[in-house]
Amino acid sequence: MKMKHILAIMIIALAGQVLTLSASAQETARDRINRRNNAQQAAANAVPQLSVRAANMNQSMTQDLSNVRWMREIYRLVDLNKEKNAPLYYPVEPIGDRMNFFTMIFRLLASGSINAYEFLDGKEIFTDQYQIKFKEGFLDRFKILYHEEGGKYVVDDSDVPSNEVTAYYVKEAWYFDQSNSVVDVKTLAICPVLYRQDDFGTVAIPTPLFWLPYENIRPYAARMPIITSSLNNASTGTVDDFFRKRLFQGEIYKTTNMKNQALAQLYPNDTIRKKEQAKIEAQLSQFEKNLWATCAECDSLSHLAQKEPVKAAYKSGNGKKRTNEPLADKKSSTQKSSVQKSSGSQTKSSTSSAPKRSMRNRR
Repeated sequence: MKMKHILAIMIIALAGQVLTLSASAQETARDRINRRNNAQQAAANAVPQLSVRAANMNQSMTQDLSNVRWMREIYRLVDLNKEKNAPLYYPVEPIGDRMNFFTMIFRLLASGSINAYEFLDGKEIFTDQYQIKFKEGFLDRFKILYHEEGGKYVVDDSDVPSNEVTAYYVKEAWYFDQSNSVVDVKTLAICPVLYRQDDFGTVAIPTPLFWLPYENIRPYAARMPIITSSLNNASTGTVDDFFRKRLFQGEIYKTTNMKNQALAQLYPNDTIRKKEQAKIEAQLSQFEKNLWATCAECDSLSHLAQKEPVKAAYKSGNGKKRTNEPLADKKSSTQKSSVQKSSGSQTKSSTSSAPKRSMRNRR
């Protein structure tokens, strides 16, 4: 009897171990499948790594503005609600290999491929002191859901606040390139602006997130495709083309000035501020036109002479002001008077040089 009890206990123990091992094996297989799926999803959503060739090309394309003769820094607000700026906003969630601009920025920050810097009032400082940390300075601050996996912070596509980023601050430099003798525009930095509802859900409060030097994200933006037209789906390009060709529509909200103030501070009145914005746009577009002549005849001396009026003169004796004459007519009249004067002088000289008749022969 005792032996039977012992055998029964051993059989039960072995069966329990077998069940435990099978359960652990099934759990391990399930974990393996989940890990494979997560890896595939992360690979699909990840931004391709920058190659050495692309990094060298980006460095060679970097334009040095330290020795330019003329430059003006402009700050613009790019509103993604406008039709012209929609390519930067859609698709809100990734569709295949397509994603919007902020999703690309978010993935690059999460992988540590680029660095972001604090948004300071009135200045942009891209040093290690003002570099933000992805978890404390971004995820925790803006209450973005995430979970840790393998020492990295993973955020689902639905939790990326790409739908709330509906504007960008763009800092650009208009400068005269003396090496090519052209006026060019360079994008210096970009700042995503988050519009989130307040506690009452009535007003969307704009919150600038961080500054990004455009040179750091340009290699990735040059490989990110976007659709530039809803009517022609074959009209595609890249994010870098969108900024380099200036296909966006941005409103000037600040220029670099001695007071370091925005236009809203300098011109609180909306009407006056709109006029100042239009004035700045006209100055930028007119600067290049004023550098060179626009027509062939503008270089001719006759064209310039006809445009320059002769100084007004007074008629002798009556004090009346004479009408202005073109230089060509003035020259012809001057030549005519000189010819008449010379002919008169010749007649006078010929008369005076003739021998006088002797009075002796007169009777």
